[in-house]
Amino acid sequence: MKNLSSFEAFKLNKAQMGAIAGGTIYCYVSDTAKEAYFEATTMDEAQAGADKAFGETATCEELA
Repeated sequence: MKNLSSFEAFKLNKAQMGAIAGGTIYCYVSDTAKEAYFEATTMDEAQAGADKAFGETATCEELA
């Protein structure tokens, strides 16, 4: 590899890179009585899953 333009990871979008990186997304409701962790998913998928599971709007954030 002579330059970074030939590096294949540059061709991936943010969701694909997140899936490869295997990041964790933490979702909870306002009183933190309900919480969930999602592995290797997009933020949108985690948000939709948490909202459906909790039956209310959840707050989701990526963990380092």
